[in-house]
Amino acid sequence: MAVDRFATAPEFRDFFKACYGPTIAVYAAIADDAGKAAELDDALVELARRHDRGDGRLVMDWESLLYVARKRG
Repeated sequence: MAVDRFATAPEFRDFFKACYGPTIAVYAAIADDAGKAAELDDALVELARRHDRGDGRLVMDWESLLYVARKRG
C-alpha cells in the first residue's frame, strides 16, 4: 500500500516519535542519552528516505498483514 501521509522524512520521524507505541518506548528508554536519541532520530529519517519512491513528496510502499481467527464454540 502506498503511504503518502508525510511530506518529509523528518515529519515521518516526528509522527512515529509521538504516536507509535514501540518508538515512544525506545525514546523513553534512551531519554537520558542525547547521543542515542540523536542517532535514533537520524536512523528514522534515513529509513524514510531509503524507502521513498523519490517522486518529490515522501511516498513509501508499506505492507500489512491482516490475520483473522475464530474461536470455536
